[in-house]
Amino acid sequence: MEKYVAFSMRMSTIIRAALRVAAKKDRRTVSSLVDKVLTDYLMKEGFIKEPEIGIERRRFPRKKITLPAKASFKTESKEEVFSSVVLDISMGGALVSYPKGSKIKFMSEGELPRFGLRLDLLEEERLWFDCEARHMHDTGTEIEVGAAFIKSNEGAKQKLSNYLMLREALN
Repeated sequence: MEKYVAFSMRMSTIIRAALRVAAKKDRRTVSSLVDKVLTDYLMKEGFIKEPEIGIERRRFPRKKITLPAKASFKTESKEEVFSSVVLDISMGGALVSYPKGSKIKFMSEGELPRFGLRLDLLEEERLWFDCEARHMHDTGTEIEVGAAFIKSNEGAKQKLSNYLMLREALN
């Protein structure tokens, strides 16, 4: 596996400030944003192709999927549940999408939320995961939240693994 190398560069204070604002808006680190911007540019200009950078950096590779789910957020006074759709999933986390018009509210600053995620699988089987949001992105029509699984109900990881293998076999 290729190791990543630290890279430093000079830039104006205006560019640094703009990068911090953009990273905060996308709920990611400045380093992650710079990596994304450079990768997108190099692909667009034809210097690299997708397979060259397609090495999965996650511990568990993501699988594209459209899966109905419910997300629950606890506040001081109550727990609110929102309909959502899982756009991709792995054994370690998921990309969850919420309609932009939904009543779900995320703070624009501060710590990313923890939340519960219920996946509705085949034959009314439901899996529960406690999640920690890693990044959030407003696509214009929806809010996408990249989340890591931090805890699950009994047997949920094994059932998710079986489900993903079954889907892989059917495709």
